Amino acid sequence: MAQPVSAFAPKVQVSSDGLEATMTFKIPDGKNEVPKFTAAQLLGFLSNANVSFGIDQEMLARLADSPIYGRPIKVAAGTPQQQGTPGYYEYLFDTNFNRKPTIRPDGTADYMSIKTIETVQKGDVIATYHPAVQGSRGMSVRGQILEPKPVRDLPPLIGRGFDRSSDNLTYTAKIDGKIEVNQGKILVSPVHEVQGDVGIETGNIKFNGDVIVHGGVHDGAVIDAAGNVIIHGLIEDCDIRAGKDLFLLSGVKGNEKTIIDCKGSITAQFVEYAIITCSGNITADYFFKSKISCDGHIELNGNNASIIGGYVSAVQGVEVNDIGNSFGTITNVSVGVDVERAAEYEMLAKKIMALNANVQKIKKGIEDFDKLGEERGINVKEDPRRMQLLRVRIRDEAIVLEETKKLNYMKEVIMSGKDATIKVYRRLYAGSNLSVDDHHASINETHEAIEIEKSEEGIRLVKIRG
Repeated sequence: MAQPVSAFAPKVQVSSDGLEATMTFKIPDGKNEVPKFTAAQLLGFLSNANVSFGIDQEMLARLADSPIYGRPIKVAAGTPQQQGTPGYYEYLFDTNFNRKPTIRPDGTADYMSIKTIETVQKGDVIATYHPAVQGSRGMSVRGQILEPKPVRDLPPLIGRGFDRSSDNLTYTAKIDGKIEVNQGKILVSPVHEVQGDVGIETGNIKFNGDVIVHGGVHDGAVIDAAGNVIIHGLIEDCDIRAGKDLFLLSGVKGNEKTIIDCKGSITAQFVEYAIITCSGNITADYFFKSKISCDGHIELNGNNASIIGGYVSAVQGVEVNDIGNSFGTITNVSVGVDVERAAEYEMLAKKIMALNANVQKIKKGIEDFDKLGEERGINVKEDPRRMQLLRVRIRDEAIVLEETKKLNYMKEVIMSGKDATIKVYRRLYAGSNLSVDDHHASINETHEAIEIEKSEEGIRLVKIRG
């Protein structure tokens, strides 16, 4: 018995995104005569599958004339929706800096390759805005409208030191200065720039911002900046104070007269005969007979990466090629938190407790004054004794707030040094004195590739593998 025509009807499938419909003809079994379908009949099969848009009439005619068996043939194509482009800002200044020196092929560190800040001049275009472009609708092969995802415009840039055009598309610098993106804000800040050396001719520099010196610093000069300090030339016989980061691109020859205090991190080509206090990390080539105290991590780079002589401490650890030298120069290196710092933390905590107790007593005294005034029906607000108590309370509360900030910072520093070690990748020479927290060791023989860490028994030297 011959099979009905419907048994040979091609299978219509629509892709998951609705943008393509295919038709598959069954392969003849050789037992039954395979009917041919007209283009109109094939169109009916598509209609039964709800396919109504983008139908390839020419392909249907060809399939009616010469069916293709056993594989899907595309017979309809939808129109895909075109996705839009959200609004975005194009910054016309560098936002990524290389703050570490590149290592030359010979293994030496190139500190002049460091880029520290980006500067602009008044009138420079610093950013342009590209508005959102909405997408366009599409249509599935079943006649369904395909909506593009909506895209949004961004709000105008905020910050300081720049002007915005009336159409909010162009941003220009209002002043000469340093430019940076900080937490989504563009900041153009004034920069004090010295083309030559800082010394007797220029006098001392005190500036509430960044300072850039293209020469060196000498002759007992003082630089005191609230921001970053970048010095391209050699520094010697001077005082440097930086509220943020400090870049000493030609190094320090301190002559035992240079004192440096940095609240951020320090990058220096080398340091000789200087006294340095740093709240952040220090990156350099080598230290020679200097006194260096660092609340962060010290990393020395390049072939000359060494500490020779002096006193070097870093709460979070030290990485270096060599400590000491073959002449047995006494070199002191410590990491972690020493007894003095722990004692300082305890003393400050006790001081804050005592101040808080005194504030509570003063508050009680003021309350007693006010209560007595209420009982007697008099105004004691202007009583000299009450006013004196109030002044002392305000003073002590301000001190408590400031000292608590110091205590919290000290606590963070102490916690950051919990697992500090000293890594010596090349040689640890005899004559070196090492400390990890409150444990100490004097080195009497040379070791190679060694890490110094604290153990329950004291200081332990562990071989660095690889």
